[in-house]
Amino acid sequence: MKRPLLYIVALVLAVSCNRGEYKMPHTARTRGLVKELLSTLDSTDVYAARKEGKLEEMKSALPGQTDQERFLLNYNIAREYSSYVVDSTLIYLQRASQVAAGAGLDSLKIRADLMLSALMSEAGFYTEARDVLVSVPRKDVTGRLLESYFNAWALLYHNLYSDFNAPDDFADKYRENYAVYRDSLLLVGDTTSVLYLHNIERKAARAGDYATAMRYNDIRLSLIKDHCSAPYATCLYDRFMIAYYYERELTGEAVDDLLESAIIEVRNSKQDIASLLRVEALLISNNDLNAAKKVSDYYFSSLQRLGSRRRLIDGADLTIKIIDRNAQFIRKRNRELSVTLVLLSLLAVALVFALVSINRSRLNIARLKDNLEQSDNISKNYIGVVFQLYSSYIKRLDVFRMRVHTRLKKGQIEQALELTSPLEDVASEERKELFHNFDTAFVDIFPDFIKTVNACLKPDAQIVPKKTEILSTELRILALIKLGIEDSTKIAEMLQCSVKTIYNLRSGLKARLAISEEAFKKVILEL
Repeated sequence: MKRPLLYIVALVLAVSCNRGEYKMPHTARTRGLVKELLSTLDSTDVYAARKEGKLEEMKSALPGQTDQERFLLNYNIAREYSSYVVDSTLIYLQRASQVAAGAGLDSLKIRADLMLSALMSEAGFYTEARDVLVSVPRKDVTGRLLESYFNAWALLYHNLYSDFNAPDDFADKYRENYAVYRDSLLLVGDTTSVLYLHNIERKAARAGDYATAMRYNDIRLSLIKDHCSAPYATCLYDRFMIAYYYERELTGEAVDDLLESAIIEVRNSKQDIASLLRVEALLISNNDLNAAKKVSDYYFSSLQRLGSRRRLIDGADLTIKIIDRNAQFIRKRNRELSVTLVLLSLLAVALVFALVSINRSRLNIARLKDNLEQSDNISKNYIGVVFQLYSSYIKRLDVFRMRVHTRLKKGQIEQALELTSPLEDVASEERKELFHNFDTAFVDIFPDFIKTVNACLKPDAQIVPKKTEILSTELRILALIKLGIEDSTKIAEMLQCSVKTIYNLRSGLKARLAISEEAFKKVILEL
């Protein structure tokens, strides 16, 4: 009897001791780099203030003396904003383009428009990015501009096929177009440029020639003298991706490259840090949930500051998947801890340390349950923020179109052409896409939502969505209330309808309830 008890004790001690070990690939530097990253995240206000100070210093030189100087000032400010705030980048790029157009500096205007298109496609404004590229006169694109021109097209199609919402048949076509423009870039590009090396490196990695890809990455690293710069961080991240995404043989050295890349980008106050999402996944795989949550919170808040629709949606989709894995891990740990508690209870009579182990296990259970609740709150927050971002984008699109049509009515043709006239009802399509993405995400997280709502309504007043929709307008209103958005004015703005319509729909719902209004509200909020 004593020997089996000793085996159980040894098993429990082994489980306890292994909790501090690194399960992910690592080197002697890895643990220190993780601590450095977490410490860097605590100082983000300092880096943001430094960034704002640099931008203010650059703006103080505006408007400049000559046309070329005015262009360069606006263009360089836009570049500084490019990974910091999308809207500000668009504003200064458009100003640079207007200055160049007004002064007849055609090559400078093309330069600004190509950067504008690249930024729009990165932000998820694919139609607008393509319109800008189509407006660039191909015959005027010469010299080094050719490299930027083909890169802008390649970037557009790369973002289109990698978009989560791209249908498979369209994604295949976008991937083919991306390869064509990438190869065109490689034909005309400067073989010593970082852009050329980055594209040929990616092409080699996609072809399975990882040694060649890594060799080109080494060349890129050697060309970047500032090891605290954003280009150096990007190069380290690409180095990690060769091992992780293409070769699928993650090493400790690759993990160190990823962590170092994330540290540099946070210190540069970059708001679009893809490396943080990978770091979060690795920390979760290592059972370091507190560190993973800290990284996740900063990553999502940085995407909000950036204001990129594509990055926010992609980040939310990926992070929700990670949160789901986190929840599964917590449930598994809860089951394991429950078994441990039973075993320790049986050993309590014979072993003095059993009570200590039981108390420790109870504390772990409480902590894990708290993490599960926090994960649920994060999921709700992501959905609400994505919805608000879409709504804001549609509103801005409508305002933009009104400005264009107003100029046309006044006969201001040149001004209208500068803004580009809309060719189709983009806002309507965006609104449909917005509702579809919101409905899908919401129903995935709350699968019993419609069933629960109908259980609270009178039998003859059930809500049945149309075959073409996931949630009806009434259900969408209740979904927003579930997410903490109760103000009818805000709901009307987000659903793109009048406040009166929202009041009427909410009043209609009250009349159809089979229970009291307070009881119904409690059911919705506690679902």
